[in-house]
Amino acid sequence: MFKRKVEDSGKTTLFRFTCRIFYAHVMSILIMLVVYFLVDNLKLIGLQQPGSLYNLAVTAACLLFYLAYVYVQCWRIGQRDYNLVLYKHITYNKWKPLLAAAFSQIPGLILAVLAMIPSTRELGRSVFSVFYFYASWLLARLKDRLPFIYFVPLLLPLVLAPAAYHMGYRGIYLANKLVYKMPKGKKDKQGRA
Repeated sequence: MFKRKVEDSGKTTLFRFTCRIFYAHVMSILIMLVVYFLVDNLKLIGLQQPGSLYNLAVTAACLLFYLAYVYVQCWRIGQRDYNLVLYKHITYNKWKPLLAAAFSQIPGLILAVLAMIPSTRELGRSVFSVFYFYASWLLARLKDRLPFIYFVPLLLPLVLAPAAYHMGYRGIYLANKLVYKMPKGKKDKQGRA
């Protein structure tokens, strides 16, 4: 009569993992708009700074948000996958974070190719700069000298996501290592590996 609901075991599929990394780009755009609005309104209280300083501040804020968000999401997925592997709910796939990061960068790859083609160069560059706003300050200075610079921001998630995932999988707490300093005599092994 009624179907019994199968409970979610907490598995993060490759598609969900990819969406979480891609979602960081979307959130970065929203952060960019909010921070740019706040920094731009500093003129109202009498703080006049050169426009490049505003752009650098907004770019730095977006980069920090992006790094922190992707790190935390991938670390949590790695920690969850460790528990699921431990209790034999899933099998360990060491390529999962790299594949998720690569799949999440497909829109960026398309935009980078559009930025290289002469007929779509302006459209590709403008949309690419919004999608990868954390790299826009660098792109604005090097786009004419190094045309392949548009492929460089694609590499950041390919490095960050696997590193954060494997740290979460092994239980290595980066925040603990940065915040807490243990006495030399009481150094415990942190992590499971």
